[in-house]
Amino acid sequence: MTKETYLQELRKGLKILPQYDRDEAVEFYEEYFDEAGIENEAKVIEELGEPKILAKKILVDVVDRKYEETMAAANADNSSSNAMAAVPAPAASGFDNNAAYGTQAQTLPPVQPQPQVQEEKKKDQPSALKTLLIVLAAIFALPLSPVIFALLIVVCVLVFVAFVVFISFLIAGISMLVAAIGTIVFGIIALFMNPLAGMVIFGSGLTVFGLGIFFTIGALALIRVTAHGLAKGLGRIVHKRNKKNKAAQAGA
Repeated sequence: MTKETYLQELRKGLKILPQYDRDEAVEFYEEYFDEAGIENEAKVIEELGEPKILAKKILVDVVDRKYEETMAAANADNSSSNAMAAVPAPAASGFDNNAAYGTQAQTLPPVQPQPQVQEEKKKDQPSALKTLLIVLAAIFALPLSPVIFALLIVVCVLVFVAFVVFISFLIAGISMLVAAIGTIVFGIIALFMNPLAGMVIFGSGLTVFGLGIFFTIGALALIRVTAHGLAKGLGRIVHKRNKKNKAAQAGA
């Protein structure tokens, strides 16, 4: 296997990740190969192991890192909110940009802003459902005991059933919207033939249209909130498990 073939297989194994994270991981190992030199390609490939196994490790690390970034951002926001509630806001000329980072500003060096990188990350943010799928893939990439694996299967089944219910509500809402539009059009036509009947039909169409909007928006919100909550909860499992595995490897 050559360097190019190895990196292609690695990219395929990481196809579930957002493009930015996938490119970042592949570029890292491409530089690793370049630093080792052409004469050491076989040795590097042997050291890294199979591309599929390496892709699983990268997937777990990415999910772990995203979870830590999310929690750090949440803690920073909470610290900033608490500080702003307790202390009057300073004058604009004396405002410290590092204050929003709470205690981390004392230990971490100042980071130069990178607008272009941040913009690329923002554009490449996956949806809540895609994030949930990435986290699930990371969990199944971890070495798990049979009991935990069975519990995860049960959780996946329950999640699938819940999303089927939400999608049913979504389909019902869309169906209501379509039926309501037809009813409203029919009511407008009926107004010219029988004003009283036309008003009743038109009003019924508006009522169904409102219910359709409620069901559609509600179902989409439920899907998004549920997927986000599950991704966060399962991401915590990945974080703890990955941390435990790294500690075991370091102690070995």
